[in-house]
Amino acid sequence: MDLHFVRRGTGRPLLLVHGIGGSWRSWNTLLDALAAERDVIAVDLPGHGETPQLAGENSIATLADAVTGFLTQHDLLGIDAVGSSMGARLVLELARRGGVLGAVVSLDPGGFWQGWQIPFFYHS
Repeated sequence: MDLHFVRRGTGRPLLLVHGIGGSWRSWNTLLDALAAERDVIAVDLPGHGETPQLAGENSIATLADAVTGFLTQHDLLGIDAVGSSMGARLVLELARRGGVLGAVVSLDPGGFWQGWQIPFFYHS
């Protein structure tokens, strides 16, 4: 999957994953400070920013597949990652799968979902 992304800085790579309704711009206030120390890659998830929607189902599982494909394509498997909100849930799923990410920071992943949110967030 081709995800739109911005990349700034040098050093050890760091992936930034935004929340639902966001884009790479969600990290704009932190990007330059992080890029002073790290090679920062901020993605637009499928259906957000400049990345097209997935063809089929949208779930944490399918988003995780898309991010894994992106990391594989760019030789970034094992990258450290920070996720916010839905992105936090997504990086936790990638960590659970093993072999995809290095260190993970999960900022406010939620967990008290109901209704339509349950199958979206829990069926990974």
